[in-house]
Amino acid sequence: MLRSVFFLLFLLSVLSGCHRQENELKITEYVDPFIGTAGHGHCFPGAIVPFGAIQLSPDNPRNGWDWCSGYHYSDSIICSFSHTHLSGTGIGDLQDIRFLPVINTPDSTLAPAAYIQNNYARFSHSQESAEPGYYHVIFDNGIKTELSVTPRCGMHYYQYPPHSTHGLTIDLTTARNWDRTTETWIRKINNRTLEGCRKSRGWAGYQKVYFVIEFSQDCRIMAGSKKFMPLEDNRKITADSCYIWIDFGKNTDKILAKISLSSANTEGALANLEKELSHWSFDKVKKDAKQSWKRQLQRIKAESKDEEQLKTFYTALYHAYTAPFIFSDVNGNYKGPDQEIHSVNKHVQYTVFSLWDTYRATHPLFTITQKKRVGDLINSMLKHYDVYGLLPVWELAGNETFCMIGNHAIPVITEAYIKGIRHFDAEKAYEAMKKTALNSRAGMDAYRRYHYIPYEMENESVSKTLEYAYNDWCIAQMAKALGKEDDYLFFLNSSRNFTHVFDPSTGFMRGKSATGEWKTPFSPLYSNHRADEYTEGNAWQYSWYVPHDVEGLIALHGGSEAFGRKLDSLFTLTAAIEGDNASPDISGFIGQYAHGNEPSHHIAYLYNYIGQPHKAQYYVHKILTELYNSTPEGLCGNEDCGQMSAWYVFSAMGFYPVNPVEAKYQLGTPLFDKVTLSVGPEKKFVILAERENNQAIYVKEVYLNGKKLDRTWIHHDEIMKGGELKFVMHTEISEQQKL
Repeated sequence: MLRSVFFLLFLLSVLSGCHRQENELKITEYVDPFIGTAGHGHCFPGAIVPFGAIQLSPDNPRNGWDWCSGYHYSDSIICSFSHTHLSGTGIGDLQDIRFLPVINTPDSTLAPAAYIQNNYARFSHSQESAEPGYYHVIFDNGIKTELSVTPRCGMHYYQYPPHSTHGLTIDLTTARNWDRTTETWIRKINNRTLEGCRKSRGWAGYQKVYFVIEFSQDCRIMAGSKKFMPLEDNRKITADSCYIWIDFGKNTDKILAKISLSSANTEGALANLEKELSHWSFDKVKKDAKQSWKRQLQRIKAESKDEEQLKTFYTALYHAYTAPFIFSDVNGNYKGPDQEIHSVNKHVQYTVFSLWDTYRATHPLFTITQKKRVGDLINSMLKHYDVYGLLPVWELAGNETFCMIGNHAIPVITEAYIKGIRHFDAEKAYEAMKKTALNSRAGMDAYRRYHYIPYEMENESVSKTLEYAYNDWCIAQMAKALGKEDDYLFFLNSSRNFTHVFDPSTGFMRGKSATGEWKTPFSPLYSNHRADEYTEGNAWQYSWYVPHDVEGLIALHGGSEAFGRKLDSLFTLTAAIEGDNASPDISGFIGQYAHGNEPSHHIAYLYNYIGQPHKAQYYVHKILTELYNSTPEGLCGNEDCGQMSAWYVFSAMGFYPVNPVEAKYQLGTPLFDKVTLSVGPEKKFVILAERENNQAIYVKEVYLNGKKLDRTWIHHDEIMKGGELKFVMHTEISEQQKL
């Protein structure tokens, strides 16, 4: 009998373990990298690991706005597999070191550029697939390609049709998406190994990519800019353009290639290979990449009967972990904004800081699920400051692009410090924040002089005034935490500068001259991309941007009732934008609310501040279910390095950081029956939704650890302590809520 009991317990343990492993495996199966590759999502489907330096993905030959990532689902031609990509940006760059397997030999009558640029491969989506860390396609010509990655290395697997030429082109030159090659060099180490460098100018004003490439077998290597010539051992070719032809012969149908990149030197690229990819097992690379995603994704476990919603959710979480990505090689070296090699010791250097977008929800998500990484991200910003003298605005491959507005490294740093993440020099960070905020660039001198930016002195004057005011509030909180009372009062006072561009006669934030007159003519529907008072939006979309003082904004409108009527109008007006040059980023409309661009992302939650949370719940649910889906067109706007997806992750869980530095999350409406957050070793925060059916989107009651909440927010510390948040959901709002 005792033996039977032990056997039963053993069997239950095994079954439980199998069930747990099945659930963990399912998490990665829910990710569909093709979500966001159509429409204006600007995502790529290729192989990456979380925050990895290599994004190994296919490129189409077209070069339009919707091909910013190199790939668009509407296309049926692949021209290369390159190793660096941007996820969901509104400007294109990178796509470095382009490989393409081919079955034809170079025509001696064609220059290398013409041969490579005419060598495109057709494919169909039925012969294409992708999963976390892996991409696969079979071209119409029969070549099969599989791609996978480590954090700093990529591996290619090619299978050629029998009796065909087994060739590979490597393109260091062809311009794609604003990027122009300025110099290349290549050296053959032996019949299996190449090293080289590509320098270019694009959105990143000066980029260096050093590489080492190894093949699984000996091959004939030819290179040149004007003509393909055999490349001799240890011969270095330097030119402003370079194309390479690899002939593998016909002895085997299967070829492997592996590559590593470094922004510092080829020694760093070689060290990456030696440490991360010293073997030739493609299956191991693929398995390890998938396992790395599993470890990250299972920190949030969502449970639902709706498989499509789970697919949307986990792909959103996947996208949120694509950037920033690793920039330093395993030797700790990287190229700084001064074009010199810099080194890190204990931390990893990161690049691609799309801060105007990501400070809103992506970085707040990291403070819950990526606490250890947050310190490295901030130290990366401080290393940028050491050389450049200012915190980054939009950093790309060691370059400051100054794309977008505001100084949003400031809220990211302050939020981390306020939330107790302090793996950085706080005094140095404060010095950097203050110096950045008191700089004279981008209208900040006028902002300090007039306490707003006069419209005749600077484009995007209203948006910049509002965002600098928020940045000042964030500095004030950091100053207060560090005991700097005078600075606290100075920046707190200037955080009220939003009041100077509010016109009570219209109820909008408006352009104002240096002498105090409102700009005319004025229409709150009008938008002119980067050439009027608003950034990628109009007065309807930007007049709500006071996340640090919503109560003050409500007061400017004359109280909660008037503010509520204005909010109602936002969501019910026509979606039309006036003007001939409005930004295409303004998309995803519900009335004048434009979810496809970031200035709108907090607005639905503002209903919580006026005692109408049921309206926040209604619109949040509408956005979740109508403006996101699990198809390639599943995003209503640019992914923007994780921000569109981070909004979904937070909102689907049931809360959102309207003001991240406040360390509070406004409650919305949970999408799933149960979500379990891993917030520490053996520590969980469980979010439950008790509902009769899927139409129960309204919150009747909320309980935190069994105690009924009488507020519409929870604090960051309440999440990180672990516990349970239970929503009791109804299909209709209560009579009390209707009042």
